[in-house]
Amino acid sequence: MQPLTAGRARRGLTEPLLPVAALALLAVAAAALDATVLCWTSVGALAGFALSGSV
Repeated sequence: MQPLTAGRARRGLTEPLLPVAALALLAVAAAALDATVLCWTSVGALAGFALSGSV
């Protein structure tokens, strides 16, 4: 196993998979609970994240 370097740690922390997965799960959970405002907020966060160039 390779030692954890600053570059490897930074790459792991900035990987968009974790925030996108968390926001997608939040959107699905909010939709299932009929929490309309929270659902659209999380969908908007996903759209903003995608449009910011982070993905």
